Formats: sequence, C-alpha cells, structure tokens
Amino acid sequence: MELVTTVIALSVTLVFLLWLVLRIGGENGVRYFDDIVTALAALSACLACLLAGKRQSGPKRRFWILLASALGAWTFAEVIWAVYVLVLRVAVPVPSWADVGYLGAIPLAAAALLCHPGMHVAGSYKTRATLDGLAVGTALLLLSWTFVLGPLWRHTDLSTAGGIVALAYPFGDMVVIFFIVLTVRSVAATGRRPLFWVLVGLFAMAVSDSTYAYLVEAGRYSTGNLVDVGWVVAYLAIAVGASHDGGQRVLSPSHQPAEASLVSLVTPYVPVLLALSVITFELELHHNVDRFSWLTGLCLTLLVIARQALLLNDRRHELFSASAGRDGPSSGNTDTQHAPENLPEAAPWPQFLRRTW
Repeated sequence: MELVTTVIALSVTLVFLLWLVLRIGGENGVRYFDDIVTALAALSACLACLLAGKRQSGPKRRFWILLASALGAWTFAEVIWAVYVLVLRVAVPVPSWADVGYLGAIPLAAAALLCHPGMHVAGSYKTRATLDGLAVGTALLLLSWTFVLGPLWRHTDLSTAGGIVALAYPFGDMVVIFFIVLTVRSVAATGRRPLFWVLVGLFAMAVSDSTYAYLVEAGRYSTGNLVDVGWVVAYLAIAVGASHDGGQRVLSPSHQPAEASLVSLVTPYVPVLLALSVITFELELHHNVDRFSWLTGLCLTLLVIARQALLLNDRRHELFSASAGRDGPSSGNTDTQHAPENLPEAAPWPQFLRRTW
C-alpha cells in the first residue's frame, strides 16, 4: 500500500509538470487542469491525514487530526481560487478569500507539530522550540524584506493589506519548517519516515509560497505558472506520509531531551546573526533602514534574549537538581537539622556557568 501510494504520487506529479511545460490544451486547458488537480491533491492529503488519525490514539491522533484540519483549510482555499479563475473568470485579488484558507492553515500545521509525540518533552524545551521557530522566521522575513520584498513593495502598486498577506506566507512557512525539524530531531529513528514525508511537503509548500509572494509583488503570477508544481508536490507528499503511518506507536528517545549539543544551540542563531549583520551593513553603507526593518530587528532581538534567558534558567535548575541529588542525605537519614546544608542553592555559580556554556 505504501509503495502504491508513493508511485501514484510521483506519477501525478510528473503528469502535472509535463502538462504545464507542454501547455496541453492551451491556456484555458492549463488553467482547468491546474486548479482542479491542485484542489484534488489537497483533498486527498486531507483524507489521508484523517485516516491516519483514526489509526492512532493520544498525541499522535491529535497530530494527524490537526494536520487534516490544516489540509482542509488549504483545500477550501484551492476551491475558492478555482471559483475565481474558472467560474467568475477574474484575476484572483490580493488579498482574497482564498488567502483566509491559505494563511489559516499555517497555525493549524504549527499546532499539529507541537502535538507530535516528538515534542512531548519538558515544557521549557517546547517553549524554546517555539521561540527558536519565531526567531528563525523573523530573521528570514527581515532578510527577504531587505533584499526582495521591501524594494518590490516600494516600487509596485500592491496595497498594504496585499503586502502583509504576501509577507505572511514565507514567514509562516519558515516557522512551520523549523518546528518540524525540531520534531524530527526528537523522534526515534523508527518513527521518522512518515514525518520525513510531511517535512518534504511543507518544504515544497514554503518554496512555492515564497516564490508566489515574489511573483505577486512583481505582478508576474498567473495560474499555470511552474511554481504551482510545488503545491501539488506538497499535498501529495503529506498524503504519502499519512499513508505510511500504519498506526505504530512512536515515542521520543526519552521523556526528557538529551544534553543539548553545540550544533543545536548555535543553529537557531545563524539566521539571526545573518539578519542583524545585514542591518549593520545597511547602516554602514548609509542606506535607508525603514521602520519595518527596525521593528523586525527589535522583535528579533527580544526573541533571542527570551530564548537565552529560558535556556540559562533550565541549565540552572538542572545543575541545582544534580547538586541536590549528590549532596542530599542518605535514604535512611531523616534528620531535618542538616537540611539547610543540602539545599540545591548551595551549588557554585562558576560550575553552573561552565555547564551552561
């Protein structure tokens, strides 16, 4: 069944790509084929996620049901888009009712990832993952605004609401991708295959959304553009991932996250440092840094500070807990007179700082 689903998905993707490249049926035929197949792909992914949810229980069930809700929102958006193009025969406005479905699906997908068993570790770890995702998304948004979206916005006639909608797509998708990378990192190797397909789908979604935002800003998008292939790949990949989940129980490697590696600690800061470096060079070159860039940079700085404060607090609690375990009284000693000497607060700060860094 898994192999059949994968072969069907690859075949549909290949036919879709060839149809757009060869322009079979002319422009009118391409529009009908594009919009109908894309909507059906989204619907198939929604149904596949619902079926996967029925085979599961607990957090894994909530993961697939929420992901199915996100696919339902995407399906609604694809149908509304098709109504604009095929029934009303008008250019889809920016923003439009279709954007309600497209953008509404992003928080549902993020919520699904947060419900995955791979994220069921310490609450502070999940909070750090959320802050990391927001920081990476904000940093990528700042980079995109500086080099692409900002110049296009200032030189096109797109309304403020349309510009916000265009910016929301790449920002939301980057946050979702970062969450799923964190989830994959936390899940045992035996449970990663379905999630890997979901990652492929959401990555294809992010690439298509970002490219779509650029084309809309430049006034160069129309139905039948090759960027539409990315959305079909996204929906079908998620459908394949759902079909690969046969109902087996998936657990994290442990109830608590393992000791953070240097790579995992540094990785979230790479796009952040890159974004802040861009602002620094813009100022050094005496280029104009607009209000949006300043506000985005401020939000980015606050997110990094909050993330680091939470990390330091977690490390402090871990060290104090370990110190209490080593220096506490023996199991047979109930003398409370020695309790003040065994408080975890007695742990030396230099040792705490060495462990933290």
